Amino acid sequence: MKKSIRLAVTAALTLGTLSVGWGQTYAADQDLSADEHSLGETVVTATRTPNKELKANANITVITGKDIERRHYTDLTQALRDVPGVTVNQYAPAGYNNSSTIFINGSKDVVLLIDGVRQNYVGDPLGSTATALSSIMKDLGGIDRIEVLHGSASTLYGSDAKGGVINIITKKAQGMKTTLGVGYGSYGRQLYSITSEGAESGWDWRVKYQKDKSGDFKDAHGNKTPSKLDADSVSAHVGKQLSKASYLGLNFRTYKDNSQYQGLWESLKYGDTDYADTNLIWNVQVNDTTNNQMSVSRTSYEYRLITEHNRAEDESWKFSDQFDKKIGDHLLTVGLDFTKDKVTAESGGAVAPDGRTLINRSVYLQDQWQIIPSLKLTAGIRHDSNSAFGSHNSPSVSLGYDIDPMTHAYASYSAYFLPPTPGKLYGLWGANPNLKPEVGNTKEIGIARDFGRGLSITASYFKRHSEDCIRWVNLGGWTGQYRNVGDEDAHGWSLQLVKKIDSHVRARIGYTKTHVDAVGTGMKNNDGYLPEDQWNIGVDYRNRDFDSSLLVRGIIGRPGPVSGAFPTNNYWVVDLAMNYQVADATKIYLKANNIFNQFYAEHSNVKYGAPEQWWTAPGRNFMIGVEQSF
Repeated sequence: MKKSIRLAVTAALTLGTLSVGWGQTYAADQDLSADEHSLGETVVTATRTPNKELKANANITVITGKDIERRHYTDLTQALRDVPGVTVNQYAPAGYNNSSTIFINGSKDVVLLIDGVRQNYVGDPLGSTATALSSIMKDLGGIDRIEVLHGSASTLYGSDAKGGVINIITKKAQGMKTTLGVGYGSYGRQLYSITSEGAESGWDWRVKYQKDKSGDFKDAHGNKTPSKLDADSVSAHVGKQLSKASYLGLNFRTYKDNSQYQGLWESLKYGDTDYADTNLIWNVQVNDTTNNQMSVSRTSYEYRLITEHNRAEDESWKFSDQFDKKIGDHLLTVGLDFTKDKVTAESGGAVAPDGRTLINRSVYLQDQWQIIPSLKLTAGIRHDSNSAFGSHNSPSVSLGYDIDPMTHAYASYSAYFLPPTPGKLYGLWGANPNLKPEVGNTKEIGIARDFGRGLSITASYFKRHSEDCIRWVNLGGWTGQYRNVGDEDAHGWSLQLVKKIDSHVRARIGYTKTHVDAVGTGMKNNDGYLPEDQWNIGVDYRNRDFDSSLLVRGIIGRPGPVSGAFPTNNYWVVDLAMNYQVADATKIYLKANNIFNQFYAEHSNVKYGAPEQWWTAPGRNFMIGVEQSF
């Protein structure tokens, strides 16, 4: 591990040295450095209304569209790995799509949004988590930014917002452009895409098709692992500025794949995924003090594990309306949400829960009161009416204070309500119709400081208490049941520092400490699957036609439930992305992942099998590509 740390630091210093050298040779383009992210970024996720990041009473991390474009992430999970405090547990680069898990603040109960529209399905009966869709989101090209909110947010976003919220905000097209993309890489990796976008006479549109393929890969020890992915993604957006104050947008996204994967200790597994989402969003700016957003969406998700004769399907309808009104020193937000999920599962001919439907109706109210220019109180409450569990109220309150124009501190309290999914109640694996909802609250304090000259720092501490936690209890082998196992306490703190060294170089470092108490028969930190310490380090370089990003993540103190659960308890992974603008319309890029060939795994089968039954991650791999615009 010490050797890997030395290599990572050496690489970071080397890139920084090269960056300074190049910066002395060529004059910087001021427009390139002006759009770099800082604490002046406008964010919306913490309150559902625009706020400067420095003034938000929450711990928020932003991945900008420029970051995504520069780093060539293969899917959403890869982007989230670079966010401090976010832990991704993925079985494999192909297959097992329904089983990827994302943790924020030590919880896998996270809400995923696109333009504020909820994407979570209620959790299929084959054991998926609600954010499993993140691994199939491979088209990231139309994203303006990704906001990651750390901490409970059930008042605004309902169930699943125990750990946090991931909100993907898409961008509008500017001008007419068609872009072709081609990429090839290690392990049979292929990427082909075509994008057409434009804006004219109040209309804007973007249509993209992307093909992703990959084959067998080798881990860092040279072991060949059978693997296959053949995926097609289609996304389409058309919007119309109906008037100066009214905008209507229609969005359509599909993803289909065939995949297979075989851990070195298991038989070959193959399956397919079929996902489609259609939504209509209507924004109306009534006047300078009044705004309304309404959305309606339909989502279908089907996953089949063909080798096990398992199938799970979720069909979801959602409607929401949010009304914002500025009255004096108060900004009032009133909203309602309606969701209807129909879930079906099949395993070996047995069908359960056989088309059961879950309906949830919610209303919420929030008031942002600017008591004095430097002091803001935000309070809200949500009322949920669930077809399976009756009614529940989730209050929240936060107080933010500007110590000075460049320093903001806050304290917050937020309750959450987490009903069990139909899969846990009636599904095929460990069903328990007598489950009670999980409830709890999170308390948080934080501070953000912009020192000027490109230096900023944010720090936060959270403490969470949960009652009637729902866990899958192993009764031996693959036999088990979902149960309410008791109360759970968690706490942790994070620190993020960003420094713009000069007009070319920007560096950042994030550290997160997480502790989740043992609950029931389990062990602390989710049976050791969550790291006690996590580091995220990055160095970005930009200079006219060339840019690069060096990304380092360190996972420390992750032993699993028993010795031998993972190849190592601690590991560091280093990725590098480089781009060169050959001409105004032509760009070439290189992406190198795991450049120091770290041997590691994010998921293990030790709970159900034996030590050293893990799903290893790919070793060192590369991808080169070209993008041509017309």
